[in-house]
Amino acid sequence: MVYEISMEDRELDPFSKYSENKILLNSIFMKDKMSKYSKQVIDKYFKSLLRAHKKVELTRDLLELGMIQDIVADYLMDMQWHVKYDTSYSDFDPQYRFDLVARKEKRAIVVLVQPEITRQSILEIQKDIFSVKKEMPSTRVLLATDVLELPSILEKSALSDFIIDMAKKYKLGILLVDKNLDYQETWLVPSEFLYA
Repeated sequence: MVYEISMEDRELDPFSKYSENKILLNSIFMKDKMSKYSKQVIDKYFKSLLRAHKKVELTRDLLELGMIQDIVADYLMDMQWHVKYDTSYSDFDPQYRFDLVARKEKRAIVVLVQPEITRQSILEIQKDIFSVKKEMPSTRVLLATDVLELPSILEKSALSDFIIDMAKKYKLGILLVDKNLDYQETWLVPSEFLYA
């Protein structure tokens, strides 16, 4: 996917408001809601993500696992989800630990944190997703990573193909994060956006 950034794209980034972001997060559990997002809106969103990536590119190192975990936990709690760190999932093998588990009413999200997306980390993620989806098909699995990893997700490669394949098969979504001294930010990329 190649996205050009023009001045008119900068006007209003999709999902930049709290209310829009909250609706998007809750929509990942509703197929009919996800299908209402147009290709144009999705493309505009990816362009805004590329701008965010460009702002931090080469200005800092990748965030560490604990930092990404904290940023995602803050984001999910801001969205009124109940979050637990490094926990087993009650419906799953208690020996198995997840970076984050979030619950809201009868919905659940398992978050797998990977500071860097590599071939090895993708293979581990695939194994984890397969286990979760086999036991709890309605649970959404999100891969949390640094916004600096955006090119690994968007640029045509074996890694991006693998991620898109997991998005199609297992509904793998992505959470991209950024943090500096003044702010922290989280962007949700639902699985449906990855193969739109």
